[in-house]
Amino acid sequence: MLSRSTLNIFFTDSEVSFIEKPDGYQMKKMKYSSVQLEPGIIENGVIYREERLLKILKDTFKLFKIRARQVSLVVHEELFTFRKIEVPIIYKPNEIGDYIKEQMRKTMMISFENMKMDYVIHKKNEDHYEVVMFYAPKAELKNYISLFYKMNMQVIRTDIPPLALHRLYYYRKHEEPDLKFEQDIMFVTVYDTTYSIYIFDEEFPLFSLVQNVQAKRLDDEKYLELIDSEISKIANYYRYNLFEGNREVKKVVMYNLTSTYSDEALQEYFVEEASLFQTEIFDMKNISKIVDTLIDRDCYIPLASSLIEQKRWY
Repeated sequence: MLSRSTLNIFFTDSEVSFIEKPDGYQMKKMKYSSVQLEPGIIENGVIYREERLLKILKDTFKLFKIRARQVSLVVHEELFTFRKIEVPIIYKPNEIGDYIKEQMRKTMMISFENMKMDYVIHKKNEDHYEVVMFYAPKAELKNYISLFYKMNMQVIRTDIPPLALHRLYYYRKHEEPDLKFEQDIMFVTVYDTTYSIYIFDEEFPLFSLVQNVQAKRLDDEKYLELIDSEISKIANYYRYNLFEGNREVKKVVMYNLTSTYSDEALQEYFVEEASLFQTEIFDMKNISKIVDTLIDRDCYIPLASSLIEQKRWY
């Protein structure tokens, strides 16, 4: 039986990118593109001009003859937050969610009241679990889901960019089962006016930072300098603050999702100059023979989200 097609879609403040394809690893009959958004439609992940955004989506889906009714939504990068916490071992694994919610009411400072939250158990120690939780404001998520409801489409699952890009980087694993996830690996995603930095311990994200620099209006060279400086600062924080000098970032993978820089320009700036880390610029051609290597790089995130079926977390 053929897989049903799913629309995998990702929003930033300045564009929306999407891929329609069957679920799983099938790469045939894909439809994909990105559309620029006017300033003010979405700001810092918040939808301010819903009717205008809805019209853009309707016109775009009509133009590309999108037929999928089910949607995999990649949550805007500025909406969700990671946090690593410890949970006493006296709680059973199925009680961890209730413990976290109780602690959030008592001791955790959250900038919004109503939220959607999920978590994964990173490690189990003698007296506590190390848990990675992530959360996002419920109202803003519902606004995105409502867009598709008004087009007779249903959001059946959600994803977040760092997990999707981590999955894309290790895409070869479904072809090479012996391929190992790496410890202490940093993923840096560079957009035109935003950059994000995540550090993974194999499959588990341990650190996250998302910075919107649109208001600063940095020139090209200053922007790269800022990112380079941030990478070094976060690597030091990870080594000395989180792990007291016992662990350190060993590798940096950069995703170029800008319209400004070529991959060669990032290669020259971050790789060919003396670097403290093993650094590579992600290249789609390296991940698999069956992926369309001509796919636009601004569609990498919805492509990454389409590779496997994630659980819904909202």
